[in-house]
Amino acid sequence: MSNELDEFISNNPNVSRETIKKLAKFQSFLVEQNLKHNLVSKNQIDKIWMRHIHDSLRLLNLLDLNKSMTILDIGSGGGFPAIPLAIATEKYNLKYTLCESITKKSNFLNLSVELLKLSNIKVTNDRVENLKNIKFDVITCRAVSKLNKIFTYSHHLTKQNTIFLLHKGINIVEEINDANKYWFFEYKLIKNELEEGSYIVKINKLKKRN
Repeated sequence: MSNELDEFISNNPNVSRETIKKLAKFQSFLVEQNLKHNLVSKNQIDKIWMRHIHDSLRLLNLLDLNKSMTILDIGSGGGFPAIPLAIATEKYNLKYTLCESITKKSNFLNLSVELLKLSNIKVTNDRVENLKNIKFDVITCRAVSKLNKIFTYSHHLTKQNTIFLLHKGINIVEEINDANKYWFFEYKLIKNELEEGSYIVKINKLKKRN
């Protein structure tokens, strides 16, 4: 486990010691709670630092931290990417809404927020399509649905300049081609240099085709 933490630190030299301490607290709590609830795959429990926390923090380079922003995370589950991001950006003016429809998972998220004293997070125990009267600057989502479904469920929550930052796997090109049948959008693919077939897709200017 310490070897994995060392790898995380070497790949994230700009993450402060204070932030790493808080991330470690979250990692320990997740491992403990995973014994009761299936929050992350059991064969990934010893890979949380790199597979989940590092992967989540890859989004930091794509956020303008000088701006005040509202961020929606769809299907937050075990807290990725939103909780590591919220820990790393505590001193910035970013507000996170974690949308999780499964009650046991939203309970875990609330416990995590309480344990870590994260005032920049609000947890919503509901489906994203049920959210009303709110718009977000950024929408994140990791391993939940295909692009077309994500757009369909969350389009009513977007502004004109909303960006999507979505973790995706080897089928991303197929998903982009499928979504293009129903939506106009611009996109950029950011490859994970440490893991083959792992990407972040940045989407903007989303508009439904007639």
